[in-house]
Amino acid sequence: MEIKTLSVSQINYYIKRLLISDPILSNIHVKGEISNFKFHSSGHMYFTLKDEYGKIACIMFKGNVEKLKITPQDGMNVIVKGYISLYERDGQYQLYVNEIESAGLGDLYIAFQKLKESLQREGLFHPNNKKSLPFIPQKIGIITSPTGSAIKDIISVIKRRFPKVDLYVFPVLVQGQQAASSIVKAIELCNTFNHIEVIILGRGGGSIEELWAFNEEVVARAIYHSRIPIISAVGHETDFTITDFTADVRAHTPSAAGELVLPKLTDLMETLNTFHRRLIYAVNTKVSEEKQRIATIKNNYYFKYPLNYVYDEKQHLDDLYKGLLKNMNDKMDQQQERLKSTGELLNSLSPLSIFSRGYAIALDEKNHVIKSVNNIKIDDTIDIGVLDGRIKTRVMNIIKEDKILEKNEL
Repeated sequence: MEIKTLSVSQINYYIKRLLISDPILSNIHVKGEISNFKFHSSGHMYFTLKDEYGKIACIMFKGNVEKLKITPQDGMNVIVKGYISLYERDGQYQLYVNEIESAGLGDLYIAFQKLKESLQREGLFHPNNKKSLPFIPQKIGIITSPTGSAIKDIISVIKRRFPKVDLYVFPVLVQGQQAASSIVKAIELCNTFNHIEVIILGRGGGSIEELWAFNEEVVARAIYHSRIPIISAVGHETDFTITDFTADVRAHTPSAAGELVLPKLTDLMETLNTFHRRLIYAVNTKVSEEKQRIATIKNNYYFKYPLNYVYDEKQHLDDLYKGLLKNMNDKMDQQQERLKSTGELLNSLSPLSIFSRGYAIALDEKNHVIKSVNNIKIDDTIDIGVLDGRIKTRVMNIIKEDKILEKNEL
């Protein structure tokens, strides 16, 4: 009998019919740990179900996802119900999941949480311990696999954004038993180069097992003790590792790390040009304002006629001087008038003034003023003072008379 030659699509279709017609594989319950979990924008779920000896690819369509009572995540132990079939395009058999029930947490997930909590208590994740990234680093260290897609993405993005930068690649293992020690040695080596300003540590996406090197304690401590700031760029946006929490900055993907580490040169130049234009405008505006101020000063009355101010002040001083002289003369006239009045008053009260009017003053032998006829007697010697001399006389006769005395008597 002649053997018929089949095409690839035909053989894939034939295998698929065998799988879906098998009574066991068409309705099967499988227990395992979820890893490499992805929630697609279409609403479908993609993940790997594994145990210590093997793994199988799984898919759960949107209609069944909407009926779930739990939220699947990496490290979760589950029991899934579904059927085995073949994805004809890739020739890959996979488990099509209809239902998922929780069966607890996986060992790797438990180990991850335990180490995370321990390092967090020590303060390795504290924001105060994070180092700032340089604004425009000139020399960048890249720690990753030399053959993976991550290194290509990082270099491509950096060179596209900022071509004038030096990159230093430190090749390491990114999965497997020797990966953690390889990463630690690369970090330590990178720190011996004084000119390297920042480090990108990363790899592409993968399952929790494939990313486990970045969950090792020795790697976390090497990152913590690095004097150079480190950007963690491990896996995809939904992948979280201990490295992400310990690093100074986390990038969602290796490509995102290339965008974080440097600004875009064209954007930077545009910003500088904008600042330059603003500076020129500000300087021109300031110069124009100062020119206007100088013009205003030049046209100022006191600037155009500077001596007029002096003349005005001189005239003011003259007015003050005249006012001072007038006040002094008025004051002197007042004082002279007052002096004259006082002199006239004193003169009116002077005995000489009284003498000039014909009055005289009589004194007894003891030079006492004789105010009354009762103060003398016949034959007493009297000294009479007149305006221009004295007269001595003897009392010959005494005649007493009643006279009305004025209020102000001597």
